[in-house]
Amino acid sequence: MKNLLQHLQMLNFSQYESRAYLSLLQQGQVTGYELAKKSGIPASKVYAVLNKLLEKEVILALDSDPIRYTPIPPDEIVNRMKGSYLRTFEALSKGLNKIYRSDVADDHYIWNLSGRHEIMGRISEFLIQSKMSVYLSVWDEELDDFKTSLAQAHERGVQISVVHYGHEILGFGREYRHGREHKIRQQRGARRIALEIDDNKVILAHFLENGDSHALWTKSKGVVLLAKDYIIHDIYTIRIAEKFGDAALDIFESH
Repeated sequence: MKNLLQHLQMLNFSQYESRAYLSLLQQGQVTGYELAKKSGIPASKVYAVLNKLLEKEVILALDSDPIRYTPIPPDEIVNRMKGSYLRTFEALSKGLNKIYRSDVADDHYIWNLSGRHEIMGRISEFLIQSKMSVYLSVWDEELDDFKTSLAQAHERGVQISVVHYGHEILGFGREYRHGREHKIRQQRGARRIALEIDDNKVILAHFLENGDSHALWTKSKGVVLLAKDYIIHDIYTIRIAEKFGDAALDIFESH
């Protein structure tokens, strides 16, 4: 119930309006006095709240004595709101892009991120936007957070290349297992993500063992190509090791 109250408030319902509507859904047809008792809304405020809900067209006032109130079915309300918000977003997308000065966009900027939730959200967003190619270097501990977005990109025909630090296998795209996770974790004391999208943008994330996490993302061409080269270099190293054994890796690590 708490989550429903929060979601309704995000859709411009006040706390009392949210509580009144949810209470009406549970009770059916009630008077204002009955609603106040059941919902905990002060009797002095309940009729003002009901009038607001009538204005929003989410309840009906029945022709009875005393007047009784009933909710409009949730599916009807949700579908109406969804259509309204979609039209708003479409109008904003067209209007804002029309006035956007793309010729002065600052693609050289580097943006900082902090906190696992924010970082994972941005990674999923980038994967959803991908159109041609994805190069990814990732540890098992982070992969589950955006595996669905990665699979959806693959289904759209995006070429996926993944370097795994761990044992998890996606089952699609080109996958390469690094195989020296323990040694790298000891050296770095942290896990990393490198994600390059469409030769256009990159995110580099750092996850410390104490739970702290930081990242940066940019469209700066030099940084994007450098990150892609870094992942491709790892792929070459892994393929050489598969062909020639650990002796090949020892050569890389000795320099």
